[in-house]
Amino acid sequence: MGRAIFYRQCRLVKKLQVGTCHQTSWLPEPFAVVGKVLKLKSTEGKWEDGWVVEAVSQHRRSGDLLPDLHREIKAHRRATGDSMPKQTSKV
Repeated sequence: MGRAIFYRQCRLVKKLQVGTCHQTSWLPEPFAVVGKVLKLKSTEGKWEDGWVVEAVSQHRRSGDLLPDLHREIKAHRRATGDSMPKQTSKV
């Protein structure tokens, strides 16, 4: 069995041509260093350079304790009926 990987919640900032963009993310501890410049994968699958770690939480979590957002979104959609096919009304 491999070594456990721990994560820390970090606040990231990226300077844009107009303003700045912020995001919060769980990063593996070796990358969770204030001032470190990171390259992150966007939702479109492209790598974006220039994200700077602005703040790091003191609390650490192992990978199996991280929130599984994909699972939580699917559960929410099932609970609210958003995953059901949309009904169309014919007039």
